[in-house]
Amino acid sequence: MRSWRNPDLVIRFREVSLSVAKLEARPDVAAGVKEQASSWLVDAQDILDQRHFGILPYDRYDAVWALINQLRHLLCSVLPAPDLLAVLADVRASCCYLPQQQQRLLGERELARLEAELIGGPVPGAAIPAATSEPLPRIRLELERLSRLVAGAREAHWRKVNLLRKRLTVTGSVLLVLLCTAFWLLPDLLRGMVITRPQLAGIMLFGAIGGLVSALWTNESIHASSAQFYLQRTLLALKPIVGAASATFIVLLQQAGFVSLLPANADPMTACLVLAFLAGFSERFIRTRIEEATNSSVVSVNPAAAEASQKSRKGQ
Repeated sequence: MRSWRNPDLVIRFREVSLSVAKLEARPDVAAGVKEQASSWLVDAQDILDQRHFGILPYDRYDAVWALINQLRHLLCSVLPAPDLLAVLADVRASCCYLPQQQQRLLGERELARLEAELIGGPVPGAAIPAATSEPLPRIRLELERLSRLVAGAREAHWRKVNLLRKRLTVTGSVLLVLLCTAFWLLPDLLRGMVITRPQLAGIMLFGAIGGLVSALWTNESIHASSAQFYLQRTLLALKPIVGAASATFIVLLQQAGFVSLLPANADPMTACLVLAFLAGFSERFIRTRIEEATNSSVVSVNPAAAEASQKSRKGQ
C-alpha cells in the first residue's frame, strides 16, 4: 500500500474495502451482492499487485478507478441511510468532472436535495433519523444515477489525460533512443567537422542542463487542476531530453554554417557549450506547443484552475 503513487487511490480503496467488509456481517444483504462486491474488490487488488517498483501503467490506474466506481454504485443500493451520506459526499466531489457548467449546477442541486432528505431537514448538523421505507429506495436510485453520471465523466476525463501522458512518455523514450543513436553515429558521419564523442556528450549534457534550468522557472499554480499537475510532471521528465536534442541541432547548424551565433575570437568548444546551454531553453517553445494541444484536448474540471493556468503561462 505504501508504494502506491496515488494517495487519493489509497484512501478510496481502503474506504471501499471497509464498506465491503461491513457487508459480510449484514444478513439482510443478498449473498449475490456480497459475492459481486468481493469479486470487484479482489480484481482491483490484483491489478494493484501488478505494479513494479511502485509504478503502475496509466491504463491500469483507470481500470482500478472504474472498479472502485462500480463498487460505489453497488453500495448505493445496500448501505444504510447514515452511510449513504459518505457516498453522497464522494459523488459531490466528482461533480466537477461534468463537462458543462449547467450539468454541474444541476448535479449539485440534486445532491443537496438528497442530502436534505437523508438528514431529515435542511440543517446539515441535524440528527439523522431512520429514513422511511418509501423515500429511501427512491433516494438510492437517484444517488446511484448521479454516481454513474459523475463516474463516467471522471473516467472519461482521466482517460484522456492518461492517454496524453502515455503519448508523451512514448515520444520522450523514442527521442532518447534517437539521441543515443546520434551520439554514436555523428562523430563518424561528420569527420570534417571534427566533433568527437566527448565533445558531443558535453554538448548534449549542457543542453540537458539548460532544459532543467528552464524547468526551474516554470511553476504550476496551486489552484491548477490535478490533471495539469500530472501533465506537468510528465513534461518535466521530457525537458532535459528536448534540451539535449535542441542543443545538438543548434550546434550542428552553427558548425554547418547555416547560422553564425558565436563570436569570431571565442574558443570554439567553450562557445559551443554555452550555445548548447542556451539552446536547452528552447524546450519552452516545444512545451508551450504541447500545453496548447493538451488544453484543447482536455476540458478543465475547474474554471478557476483553467484561469490560473493561463495566468501562470503568461507570467513565464
